[in-house]
Amino acid sequence: MNRRSFVTVAMAMMAFPSAVLAKTISRFSLSNTGHALKGYDTTAYFRAGEATDGEDAISVNWKGAVWRFASQGDAALFQADPEAYAPQFGGYCTRAMSLGNEVPGDPDVWRIHEGKLYVFFAARGGRIFDDGRDDMIALAQVHWDTLTFVE
Repeated sequence: MNRRSFVTVAMAMMAFPSAVLAKTISRFSLSNTGHALKGYDTTAYFRAGEATDGEDAISVNWKGAVWRFASQGDAALFQADPEAYAPQFGGYCTRAMSLGNEVPGDPDVWRIHEGKLYVFFAARGGRIFDDGRDDMIALAQVHWDTLTFVE
């Protein structure tokens, strides 16, 4: 972490009093049907470089969420190493998380940075991420680390 990132994170930690931070949410942003990433295939971002709908018939249950996939091969990739393919911050918008909020991400607005998947609520979040990835990730991580997850 460079000095600028450290200062940004330190300022964020001071801005969020611990009493406000005790919040319980679902570990993953889920659709109304309980699907992670609104049913999109999380391996496709890495494998095909695009957002791809998963199939109901090809799904994996992991950490209380249903993950859908476009093929059995994609499901197998995920099962072999789910942490490698799961979106960061549980599929919540990375920008919103960096601002201390939990907003569902839109699986059509995404970036891969240093081998990790990040999703955003809107295109603007992705553009802002492009201009300051490490700072946004650091701020989002500060907020994420304060959350308690429903299991």
